[in-house]
Amino acid sequence: MQNQKNDNMRHLDGLRIIAACAVVVLHYADYVKDHPAGRFMVGHTLHFNLFVDLFFVVSGFVIASQYLGKVEDLSSVGRFIWRRLARIYPLHLATLAFYLAIAAAAYFGLAKTDNPARYPLSDVPAQLLLLHAFDGQRLTFNFPSWSLSAEMFCYLLFPITALLAARRKALVIPLVVLPALANSVYVAATGSESWAEWINQGGIFRALPGFNLGVACYVFRHHIARWPIVPGTLTAGLALFILLGWLLPEMAALVAVYAIAVLAIQHDLSETPTILSRLRFDRASAYTYSCYMLHIPVATVVLTVGARYLAGTPEGKLTLLPVAVAMLAALSILSYRFFETPLRRALNSAFDRQFTPSTEATVPAGSSQGGAR
Repeated sequence: MQNQKNDNMRHLDGLRIIAACAVVVLHYADYVKDHPAGRFMVGHTLHFNLFVDLFFVVSGFVIASQYLGKVEDLSSVGRFIWRRLARIYPLHLATLAFYLAIAAAAYFGLAKTDNPARYPLSDVPAQLLLLHAFDGQRLTFNFPSWSLSAEMFCYLLFPITALLAARRKALVIPLVVLPALANSVYVAATGSESWAEWINQGGIFRALPGFNLGVACYVFRHHIARWPIVPGTLTAGLALFILLGWLLPEMAALVAVYAIAVLAIQHDLSETPTILSRLRFDRASAYTYSCYMLHIPVATVVLTVGARYLAGTPEGKLTLLPVAVAMLAALSILSYRFFETPLRRALNSAFDRQFTPSTEATVPAGSSQGGAR
């Protein structure tokens, strides 16, 4: 999720914050599903989980725009990986520590939990190493962080992708098609769930087609910028997906999300304004990652613990929803400004001081290489 302000990416930035809010709606609806309004929300927002795949496409495009042609040796690859970790890892570690504190409190009888299976110590190593999208236990700790693990997998493969793209642009296309085909073949052969549902187990393979699609869009950006697009297609497509996407088969919905992301990229590349860009959702895009990572901890405090003081009634939880949303907005801003950004800058500066030769110009700690997400 790109965090630096860029007027040339108004559509992508706007889509990111919309997608993050959609994921919040999806997960918060589950807390009030005992209420008729909550049941309606659950039944009509399940497709919002595919907005995470939009993040993968956007991330691939942004990473390629910042680093393609710049990860050509071990030193540059190390700097790239460090900058990605500096962006995503501190908040991941903080939210993991939050849930580990709850687990410890429950273990020592200082707190109670209705779902002790959510805090398995056996899953902690995978969480710490960002491996839980490969073989983690489902829905543990701050469970949306599976997508960080999946993106980290894509980041580790990106230098190879960049090398292939530098040699021949067309080689990027198989990197989109083959992972998607392999996922589909696996599902058909094993009878497993759709790969659009893979998270803690297989999430890394779910992310790869979308991430590489974003990279391919950047590689072929000059061609995409010249595509003739019917005015209103992006806005209408996004609105229809939000309202009626629950009617689509899951894989069709995934293709729709990919199409929305590519349309947004086309509009940004061609600098064609739309209703979406004029509404300036992009102004809040810096807080996308914070919102995404903090919405479940906020729900734990407000919608789980807080609801106990309202006798746990469906109406009580519904009343607390605005409180949770307001707290999430405030914490997202505070986290980004006073926790994530200072730590990212400090970590990047520490890396540059340690590994950048004095004869080279040190990359400013607050530069645009702060990265996606």
